[in-house]
Amino acid sequence: MKAWRIIITGLVQGVGFRPFIYRIAREANARGYVKNLGGSEVEVFLEGNERVLERFLELLNKSLPPPAEIESVEIHEERAEGFGEFKILPSGTLKRKISMIPPDFGICEECLAEVLNRKDRRYGYVFNSCAWCGPRFSMMFKVPYDRENTSMGSFPLCRLCLSEYEDPENFRRFHAQGISCPECGPRIWLEGSDGRILKVEDPLREAAQLIDEGRILAVKGLGGFHIAALASEDEVVLELRRRKKRPQKPFALMALDLETVNRIVYLDEKAIKVLT
Repeated sequence: MKAWRIIITGLVQGVGFRPFIYRIAREANARGYVKNLGGSEVEVFLEGNERVLERFLELLNKSLPPPAEIESVEIHEERAEGFGEFKILPSGTLKRKISMIPPDFGICEECLAEVLNRKDRRYGYVFNSCAWCGPRFSMMFKVPYDRENTSMGSFPLCRLCLSEYEDPENFRRFHAQGISCPECGPRIWLEGSDGRILKVEDPLREAAQLIDEGRILAVKGLGGFHIAALASEDEVVLELRRRKKRPQKPFALMALDLETVNRIVYLDEKAIKVLT
């Protein structure tokens, strides 16, 4: 039996990379482990014959999850240790290279479908996410990207979420650090300027209505506060500038989609690529 230590460098934190390695290693009939090294590197220890290594590298290059990026792959032959299976180990603290912090990812089609499905247990749940989408940078305190190192560390997983987290067949939520549901995750509510919680049926819809009416809202999320206001109303923007003491500095704009953005500004191909 042969063994190899493989060091993979790139955007491998917070992108479902360890579960991906776990699946392809199992598919290649390998034994060993995968673990974060604490920076922009993941360590994989493989045991098996030459075909195991060939198959693993073939799957690594062919089926990389969309958010992940590989910069380099180092392969070192090692002495076999006799692992009985392939598993995910706790993250290490070795940092040979500066960490590549993953950005926040917009909600994926699968998570959005769950939010809109009345029969799904995450129906209407605004914090829905999986290994392919959701906040990363805005909720990380430090690397490695483990739940306890994020804002989600304050929200222990419920029984159902934990079963998803531990299920290797659940591609989107196996070892996905930021998952939650209405039972165990963050809640959403609406407060008045005096701090009182407003009793409304749908806080998000009510907040959107208030913005449409020209009100200025502070939106508290996993990464802090954002100020939201209607950018198309001059009086609202001027009031926001007065409150923020920003008479000229541009504000960030949000838009529904590229079609909406194109009605406001000109986008070249590079800008479109960055936005999408």
